[in-house]
Amino acid sequence: MQVKAKLVREVGNWVSGDRFWNREQEVWDLKELLGEGANVLIAAPRRVGKTSLMRKLCEELEKGDYRCLFLDLQRSQSGEDAVVELGVATRPHQTLWDRAKELVRDRAERIESLGTEEFKLTFREHLKQNWQAKGERLFDALAGDDRPVVVFMDELPILVNRLLKADEYTITPERRKLTDEFLSFLRGQTIKHRSKIRLVVAGSIGLEPVLRQAGLSATVNTFTPYELRPWDEETAMGCLEALANNYSVVLREGAARRMVEKLGSCIPHHVQMFFNHVYNDTKRRAQHEVSLEDVDRVYMHSMLSTRGHAELSHMEERLKLVLGQRDLPLTLDLLTEAAVVGVLTPGASMALARDNAAAAEPGASAEKPQDVLRRVMDVLKHDGYLVDNDAGAFVFASLLLRDWWKGRFAAQFTPAAARGGP
Repeated sequence: MQVKAKLVREVGNWVSGDRFWNREQEVWDLKELLGEGANVLIAAPRRVGKTSLMRKLCEELEKGDYRCLFLDLQRSQSGEDAVVELGVATRPHQTLWDRAKELVRDRAERIESLGTEEFKLTFREHLKQNWQAKGERLFDALAGDDRPVVVFMDELPILVNRLLKADEYTITPERRKLTDEFLSFLRGQTIKHRSKIRLVVAGSIGLEPVLRQAGLSATVNTFTPYELRPWDEETAMGCLEALANNYSVVLREGAARRMVEKLGSCIPHHVQMFFNHVYNDTKRRAQHEVSLEDVDRVYMHSMLSTRGHAELSHMEERLKLVLGQRDLPLTLDLLTEAAVVGVLTPGASMALARDNAAAAEPGASAEKPQDVLRRVMDVLKHDGYLVDNDAGAFVFASLLLRDWWKGRFAAQFTPAAARGGP
């Protein structure tokens, strides 16, 4: 008798253990790249599972010949902060931790008993003058270990974007210089320690479009890009069936496929979210079976609800983070055009760009509409919002995102074709 796969529901921002599903090929691909000495830049849409994959890869690598350090740079404000986090990340490895503490021996009376928080404060003070030189000493200490070290830097793009634009979301020469110094420092370490240290970088916004805005793309030319795609339909349906098996839910014939079709793009978090709503619906109905009609109803009333979808509502904030307040109106218009009309054509894109330029406040940048449009579309394509429809236009990659976006913004929006003008 064949044993049916079971899967525990997702809880939190990343999954591990019996909540991790699939991605065996991706783990193998990345292990192969790292084995060849590559530094890796993972590019993927939001909520596709970058952090979960990196943590799974870390777990697998540590079974072999590597030591792995995991940094979450979401709240970091500077290059110094990143180096402090790197030092703290050595804590699970006694030999590396001892080496990191040696760097602050002249500032701590008893380094042997130095705890994590004490180290953090002491090391931060240590870095106040010439953090690059002292950060280089930390990398040298890591490279001196008997095993290769893989440093996972989650949300590095958020830190880079913050360095580059600060709270005003504006690139200035001084901020560009600071960002260049930080990324050049990392690049220098990857070159210096190419046989002993590898970096793996990912984040909830794309790093490459941010760097292109500042003309700093060359600072990551030692990294190998790796595209992490959403699940294919079969993998997503397998996940839904495994979840259903674990919670005694009966997905009637075609129900799992209908759920996948509704999503359009099988982003793992959205697959899990859809099952959660379906499962909660079965409990409200006191029925274990899920029909095609149930799927349609749950999608319309729960998946597209404006309540309880922080990750969807958060997209506007992320877009503002990357593109800034000045480009945000055009960004929202382009996405709403694609949602309402169903397609974003070159003509409509250019018309919306001109409209936004005409509506700009007096004294605003005189940048050409086509240049602004190019910058915005670069982000929307790279970060997985829009994809080419093979007919010279763009559509939403995710039908869920398209339908949710339409429900939120359509009422106040006039499509480009209905605006008139030249």
